[in-house]
Amino acid sequence: MKGDSIRLLALTDIHADEEAIGKVRARIAAGKYDAVLLLGDITDRGPVSFAEDFLDMLEEAGTKVFALFGNMDPEGVAGLLEERGVGLHGRKVKLERGFSLAGFGGSPPTPFGTPTEFSEEEIAAGLKGLKIDPETILATHFPPFGIGGLDSARGMPVGSKALRKVIEEKKPALNLCGHIHEHEGEARIGATRVVKVGPAMSGRAAELEVGKVIAARFISL
Repeated sequence: MKGDSIRLLALTDIHADEEAIGKVRARIAAGKYDAVLLLGDITDRGPVSFAEDFLDMLEEAGTKVFALFGNMDPEGVAGLLEERGVGLHGRKVKLERGFSLAGFGGSPPTPFGTPTEFSEEEIAAGLKGLKIDPETILATHFPPFGIGGLDSARGMPVGSKALRKVIEEKKPALNLCGHIHEHEGEARIGATRVVKVGPAMSGRAAELEVGKVIAARFISL
């Protein structure tokens, strides 16, 4: 931990982009982060070996990792994250400064039949088990439904209605999400900030400073 806050690097939608390994390595060296948060789609229907290489790079960099699988990550990636002890899906862990970090990966059903999808009912049940509260930073691969266009693909909102309902009811401090490549930005659902991170395969990421308040900014890798 650096000073009075925790410094996090949030990455999503790497999609097995080999160039991202070097870019992220350089960013970590320059940024001196306390942890890296992977929001999913580390691969593009695999290969699992890319996820292994990416995690090896993060381990060599000496940074703590919390990781979700995305809808484009096959079962082997989910297993790898658990094996390495970095998997955040279905878990809630304590951070310092009074916050907790909770996670849910995959995505709602898509028209493309991607490897890891959950029904809205499964998402609702999984999020309920995380015991989300106003001191929770909720990391999800997918965005909530209806956040000012940030969850739209081809002009249609495709975010999760189950996730939105949980946010409205439980009021987490922050929802970090990815999945939709076309957009990055911030929105609000009641008391909750939603930070939609752009895809790392396009050189985008977000930095978070978690202290008495949470500060977020979008960056280029």
